[in-house]
Amino acid sequence: MIKKFNKIIIASLALALLSSCSDFLDRNSLVGLSEESFWKSEQDAVMGVNTLYHANREFTNSIVIYGMMDDFTDISYQSFATGLTTGVFPANAGFYLNSWGVFFKGVYRANTALKNIPAIAMSEAVKKRSMGEAKFFRGYFYFKLWDYFGEVPLYDTPINVDESYEPRNTEKEVYEFIVKDMTEAYETLPDTYDASNKGRVTKWAALAMRGKAHLWAKEYAKAAADFKELMDKSDRKLLADFHTLFRVAGNNNSEVIFDVQYIAEQGHGIATDRNYGNARGATTGSQRTRPTPQLVNAFEMEDGTAFNFANYTNAKGQPFNPNSVEDWKDEASVRKLFEKRDPRLQQSIVVPWSTFVGRGGVTYLYKFPVASTDPNAYVPVWTNGSYAWRKFVEMGSVYTLQDNMPQNFPLVRLADVLLMYAEAKNETLGAPDQTVYDAVNAVRGRVKMPNLPSGLSKELMREKIRHERMVELAGEGQRYSDIRRWKIAKDVVDKVWMTDFNGTQIRQRGFPDHYYLWPIPQAERDVNPKLTQNPGWE
Repeated sequence: MIKKFNKIIIASLALALLSSCSDFLDRNSLVGLSEESFWKSEQDAVMGVNTLYHANREFTNSIVIYGMMDDFTDISYQSFATGLTTGVFPANAGFYLNSWGVFFKGVYRANTALKNIPAIAMSEAVKKRSMGEAKFFRGYFYFKLWDYFGEVPLYDTPINVDESYEPRNTEKEVYEFIVKDMTEAYETLPDTYDASNKGRVTKWAALAMRGKAHLWAKEYAKAAADFKELMDKSDRKLLADFHTLFRVAGNNNSEVIFDVQYIAEQGHGIATDRNYGNARGATTGSQRTRPTPQLVNAFEMEDGTAFNFANYTNAKGQPFNPNSVEDWKDEASVRKLFEKRDPRLQQSIVVPWSTFVGRGGVTYLYKFPVASTDPNAYVPVWTNGSYAWRKFVEMGSVYTLQDNMPQNFPLVRLADVLLMYAEAKNETLGAPDQTVYDAVNAVRGRVKMPNLPSGLSKELMREKIRHERMVELAGEGQRYSDIRRWKIAKDVVDKVWMTDFNGTQIRQRGFPDHYYLWPIPQAERDVNPKLTQNPGWE
């Protein structure tokens, strides 16, 4: 979609009514300015760079909220049928085209800024920062393109129409381009900002993304070195309260490294309360995304042992059968299933016989079977046996704009970095060393989970790290990329049934072999014959 953004700079800026939880993004429209009249002042440079944040938010707010990418995995699912969950999305689906367009829009905006800012007479400090932001976002948008589409054309200038029809560069070339941009951004960006610029990308965000690029490329030693530097030198600290990370009260916390910022204003918030939320929430959500029983059952016991239904009995004293509707009707039996579990379970997910502070500040109890007529009972949208997200669903009634919650959405946080470090370091060794244990145990220790057992083999540690990423980052959109880069997506998703927690089948999932990469959008191939298609999508 580059062809849409190459006539004048405003073609890519006009729709960007700039906003953020911070003061650094204003809401002045740039409509009516031509490229000739723009890029003349420091204010122009800052406004132009601010549109990069808007493009990033555009993807997070698109057809599927970024965190809901987990709906295409084994840990959550879309309540409404979509081709990406069932394995029948065609190559010309609008989702792929829109995502491709947003990312290349961001690339074009970054290239335009990088071309024009050097000639502006302005503060050298702001110029340096702005160039660093543009380098970061160009690298970030290319990382997303590489992650989802694989080989893509590389552009390092704001191209004209006749220059936009280039073939795809190799994945190695794209990876090296990302690393170069993130390296230059790291060397240029500040490590922190004042309050008026809170939310801008820092050098630590660039270092984290360079590490991620190395990890995705299986350059494990380089990835481990980047993550270790961030862990040792940055001011980022794990937030003591896990649940606060996913509430408005946790915005701009000590753990976040890179996020998308929002405010409670029409058109400038995030729709998590609708899509993650429930019928008793302040804004009456739709529960478009729901955690799966597979995810809930994966949360360990508080002593670190695996959860197992075989250790529980029903009202008759018989082994608890999770596929029996009758077994789930006994309150005493069901309560026991969720006692003495990893605290992240009930801090992330609303389970039967737990409470939820919803509309009016009322504490609602999730009775099961659902007591729809009880004014003090929690009522999920789906009443036959549904878990619901607690993550990203604001408590009480402070905020009322359903699609415009002021909840910042984390894209990289320190717990993620610690687990990526553990993964990368473990892959470089014959057996995990103490630094691998320390990184994973730090994440577990934050919620008072016990340390991993000593003496794990490399293979067992790999499984522990993958498990930890699944439960720690659930609902944040990370697992979709994880299971694809680990090449386990087909095993954990394909032909698996989405079910209620009582075993009732809802819909069968699909993950064909070619789903590891998205298709190059057919509309783009129609205008650029040099774009080849990914295997399986022809």
